[in-house]
Order: sequence, then structure tokens, then C-alpha cells
Amino acid sequence: PRPRLGCYFCSDVVAPANSMTRRTLDQQCTVSRPGLAMVASALAVELAVTVLHHEHGAEADADVPAEAARAATCDESPLGVVPHQIRGALSFFRTDCMLGRAFGKCTACSATVTDAYAARGFDFLLDAFNGGDYLEELTGLAQMHREAEAALEDVGFFEDDEDEAMSE
Repeated sequence: PRPRLGCYFCSDVVAPANSMTRRTLDQQCTVSRPGLAMVASALAVELAVTVLHHEHGAEADADVPAEAARAATCDESPLGVVPHQIRGALSFFRTDCMLGRAFGKCTACSATVTDAYAARGFDFLLDAFNGGDYLEELTGLAQMHREAEAALEDVGFFEDDEDEAMSE
């Protein structure tokens, strides 16, 4: 079987948080940018129509546009490539089509999260809403962060002894 495509949050290694607090206008999510809601909704409609017209429907594989252009084949979809995600950078007036695989520690779609929701329902939601690190602890993401920090400390990139040796 082919690998499962990831959700929007699979490419993050932190739990979803408030994207409006202490951020400049250009750092906030697209719905806060004047006019971008229309652009985002237009792209969403185009993606939906492309998937609906694809012979495999919602089971369509994600295309990587550059590879599809080189192969000159979009014969499975009459409307062109089927990107997995479209990410935009307004500071560069650019959009990029990306393909991302599901992340086993995703705080939105991992089996750990969906199973916990199925088992606990609204109580799970309350814990997720009220506990800032609940999802990260539940999925093992917090442990992964701790292990990464420990590995960096073991490498010694940030040791004060080296700074002292260089200043002598």
C-alpha cells in the first residue's frame, strides 16, 4: 500500500497554537490578510474540482507539478496535476505545491489522536483545548523534543568550554 498523505499539521513538530498572538500582520495566518481569504477559497475550490474529476477521486495520488511537467502526463485528471498541498508566501508572491507524508506523531491526524478522540470524545477535546502541551505529550512529540535537546547537549555544540578556549 502507498504511504498515507499527511494533513496540514503533519509538517509541524509542535501542536497547533494561537497564530495571531504576538505576531506581525505578515506572520499571521492567511485569514487575517486582507484579500487572501478569497485567494485561499479559490484554490480550495480548484483543488476540490480537480479531485472530483480525477478518475480515482479522493484516492488520487498527489502529483508533484515539476515531475508531471517533465513527464507531460496529466492524463488521469482532465484538469491537470493534483497537488497535495499548496503553500503560499505572500512576501515573495509565490505559491508552492508540496507533497507530505503522514507523520506518526501528528497532533491532528495520528492514530494516537484519532483513537483518543474516539474513546474519550468531548473529554478528549476539553483536555486538548485546556492543556497547552496535552497533544504533544499524548503523541510522543514532547518526548521527541526532549530527546532532540539531549542529543544536542551530548554533541557539545554549545559548550562554554570551547568559547573559553578560543578566547585564550
